[in-house]
Amino acid sequence: MILMRVFTICALLILSLAGLSQAKATTPATLTNDSNSVYLQHQLKLKIDLASHHLSVIDQLRFSSTAAETWQFSLSDRFNLEPNSALELLSHTQGLKHYRAKQAELTLRYSGQFQSTPDCAWLTQVCVQFDAKGVYLDAHSQWYPDTAKALHRFTLSAELPKDWVSLSQGEQIQTTWQETQPQAAIYFLAGPFKVYTEVGQYATAQVYLQTADDSLAKQYLAATHQYLAGYSKQLGAYPYRKFVTVESFWETGWGLPSFTLLGSKVMRLPFILSSSFPHEILHNWWGNSVYVDSTHGNWSEGLTAYLADYQFSAGQGEVMNYRRDTVQKYANFTHHAQDFPLNTFKTRHDHTTQAIGYGKALMLFHMLRQQVGAQAFEQGLQLFYKDYAFKYASFAELQSAFEQVSGQNLQSFFAQWLDRTGAPQLALGEYQLTENQGKAQLSLTIKQTQTGEPYQLKLPVVAAFKEGHTETHWLDFNTAEQNFKLDYSQPPLAVALDPEFELLRLPDGAELPAALNVLYNAQPKTFVLARQVPAGMELAWEEAITALSRDTNPKQQYDDAPLPATEVVVLLGGDNQGLTGLLERAQQPFKLSETAYILNSVNYTCGLHSLALTLRAGQQQIVLLDASTPEALQQLLNKLPHYGKYSYLLFNSATGENVAKGQWQVKDSPLTVPFKP
Repeated sequence: MILMRVFTICALLILSLAGLSQAKATTPATLTNDSNSVYLQHQLKLKIDLASHHLSVIDQLRFSSTAAETWQFSLSDRFNLEPNSALELLSHTQGLKHYRAKQAELTLRYSGQFQSTPDCAWLTQVCVQFDAKGVYLDAHSQWYPDTAKALHRFTLSAELPKDWVSLSQGEQIQTTWQETQPQAAIYFLAGPFKVYTEVGQYATAQVYLQTADDSLAKQYLAATHQYLAGYSKQLGAYPYRKFVTVESFWETGWGLPSFTLLGSKVMRLPFILSSSFPHEILHNWWGNSVYVDSTHGNWSEGLTAYLADYQFSAGQGEVMNYRRDTVQKYANFTHHAQDFPLNTFKTRHDHTTQAIGYGKALMLFHMLRQQVGAQAFEQGLQLFYKDYAFKYASFAELQSAFEQVSGQNLQSFFAQWLDRTGAPQLALGEYQLTENQGKAQLSLTIKQTQTGEPYQLKLPVVAAFKEGHTETHWLDFNTAEQNFKLDYSQPPLAVALDPEFELLRLPDGAELPAALNVLYNAQPKTFVLARQVPAGMELAWEEAITALSRDTNPKQQYDDAPLPATEVVVLLGGDNQGLTGLLERAQQPFKLSETAYILNSVNYTCGLHSLALTLRAGQQQIVLLDASTPEALQQLLNKLPHYGKYSYLLFNSATGENVAKGQWQVKDSPLTVPFKP
């Protein structure tokens, strides 16, 4: 089974667009590919009793498999299964009862109680809705017979309360849902929704709302048609007959086969239609029709993010920043033995798994596009989808598709990005620019300085000229140290290695703007408290240290003690004496007066605003947090994780509204060679 889980509401309400699109997590099944899959045909009949929270099920099952496997299945132990001579109970463990069936076809009758999950913390619990507001059941509830390596076809009908409608995969014929394509899981949803429907060229668009909102429904119907058309043309025909946007029971969004669940507040955010919504639609190609064989890593999240979130950033002119932020997150959150190979990623559950499973995978696909070319990349995606729709596929099948269309052997390319931890590090060696008869030749030594074997890279070297144009050489760079001779028609003003972060690599800190996500990685941090703390803030700052530290005994000191020379230093409070001299050394457009923060020549009154800001001062990275009340500080701490890529943030202390955010400009990259004009 595969379940695409999306962004919590706290993230959505305050997250930047790029952050939103990075907030998915997947729980793919650990299955081998389709040739060994087991097929289950269900005829499900459901009866819902809301008064007793009771679900009764009749399932006429038929089992088939191309493999010689014993016919076994599991079912939640919340159900009482009527006696059946064709069944043998094998075990009862971890909330499941495991059965052996003595025949390929049988009818099961069972019933059990469900209680709604009040607040769906999907990373740590199974989420269920079963009350007067509605019903939601997915594979995690184990409400239907399932088995290892299973793909399901089904019909499903339900006795519903008056004025309720239902939803599942497939097509609804009168009151019965019918899905003829093999599914990794079965979903069921019902409730008193207001339904909007609009037939389109590629599929029927629908919106299920808890209360009527014609304007909102119209927006989602139009956006559905737009994205279905775009992705169908790019990848191949949309795999379902419908796509439904459902106003969810929780303030969480989930992308499911042929529908998405968006919370009431989530779906009304102005940027969702152009950011996370296309991501959810695209998952119907990747993850919800081509299923993830996660025994060799989850490819779906990185590919979906690349074709949806990254593609959106291209339309906004932000692709370089997107790649840079992705590389920076990977570097920040894979320190201190936290890294692991991409081929072991299954689902996101923290910053590190997101940086690898989403970020590293996204960059893999970007580098693959550079490797095979844009046309072959599109053809490879189309072939992969054509061959594996409604089947399980791994990175190996992806590799095979791209090898077929490009004619290239991509074994070493995939191996180095999937099997290894870490990433390459680049450094400039000796260089010399010479002129001959009006031409210029650059002799340039480039190094890979990471531990371990050199990577095989297609490295862009970009030269800038006085007329403002640039020229890029793509170099095959495969050794620890290599010399190249580059010819130009005129002397360049500067030459830079990968200035737009086309490669996944571990960048030098001086290439990147200081970012607040340093607060959440595992680097040693020293927290610096002011001796003179405003009344009422002492406990609040102590609690902030506990919240921000991963250590049971965080390092902390007062502002009259010498600061560490190299560690991340977190200054708590704008009246912190540790700021002395740091602002001048950092050379950024920020100043602090007695009454205001002065940022980019704009004054923001202290007390009315809370601040989070990070700077580099020599070898130190400094973070400054300031808030005037415990409430404003707590509000700031709640929001910070979702703004990690930024160098500075200012919020309205009363409303929590973000009033300023940005990244410092990087001026002197160690991978850039300047030349005198």
